[in-house]
Amino acid sequence: MGYTDTDQYQQEIAEQYKKRVVKFSKKEVVAALAKLGFEMAEHDLEEARVGNMNATYLAPDIVVKVSGDRSEVNFFANTIISDRLGEHQPVVKVLGYDNFEKTDFEILVMKRSQGKLLLDDIFTLSQDALKDIFKQILAVVREMFAVSFEDFGGVNNTNEHFATYSNYLMHGFHQHISTIREQKLCREGDIDRVEQYVDGHIHIFNQETPVFIHTDLHMGNIMHTGDKLTAILDFDYSLRAPKVVALESLLGFIHNPQQFVEGTVDFPKYQGKKFSFLLPVLREELKEVFADPLLVRKLNLNGICSGIMWIADNWSAEWNKETMGSIIAHELHENEKGLAHSYYGKILS
Repeated sequence: MGYTDTDQYQQEIAEQYKKRVVKFSKKEVVAALAKLGFEMAEHDLEEARVGNMNATYLAPDIVVKVSGDRSEVNFFANTIISDRLGEHQPVVKVLGYDNFEKTDFEILVMKRSQGKLLLDDIFTLSQDALKDIFKQILAVVREMFAVSFEDFGGVNNTNEHFATYSNYLMHGFHQHISTIREQKLCREGDIDRVEQYVDGHIHIFNQETPVFIHTDLHMGNIMHTGDKLTAILDFDYSLRAPKVVALESLLGFIHNPQQFVEGTVDFPKYQGKKFSFLLPVLREELKEVFADPLLVRKLNLNGICSGIMWIADNWSAEWNKETMGSIIAHELHENEKGLAHSYYGKILS
């Protein structure tokens, strides 16, 4: 059992959410909505159970996300996907958006989608029903692949421009490595090994094409009615990135869904569960991505960079130690035989 399976870790993450996510009074939210032309009473607004990383509120017909952080844009990517796919695909429908112009917040107003969160009833569905829903999700993913860009970076960050995905990854990676060193979050020798490995292999992303990638696609961001997909939500962390990056959250959903509900009341029912029967569906529906001969290497490198990012974010000292230890022990392989024993190598075998 890893540290993430312990009650101590779950309590630790729950406390981190309480510290990191700023909530707003209903009065503040209702006043901001009024400035955008949405009139409602305070008693019609309730705080959502999901949406740990951003303050999220529900009303009978709308869903509202609110941020008071002026240092970065959080919600703009939702407007892009709503504009591009909203009329013909089951994705978030944006009704209003403001970034500290009319209101004192960055605020996103969305049409409330029909159906249930897959998070709540996934274990009541048959495998066939879940396969049908998953195929519909992947059809939307393919539509997102058709939304192209001229360069790489975060969709929300319109001032961020990288000529290659290698450049984008390296920019963030070295920022995070610097944070890890400064805060002494890991041993220096381990930091050096990871840094040398990533620097030596990251060039394999030099020839990629940037498309729209939902980086957080899991059961908490999917709504359905029966076996029909009704909405994909939460495009907050979307990237202008290669298609292969879409597999990170999709494979996480299949192989380790508990990671998406850490520190919440849903963790116990997801702990240790997998949806392995969906992997053949993923392979079939995204054939072009799986045809890449460097697939495992690319997933491996992207995964290492993600792990370093989370260590730098410093949610848990013990998790940091465990994660760095796992990277050193299992992920720094120089040849294909070794990569077969990496995290993604084992999943895809």
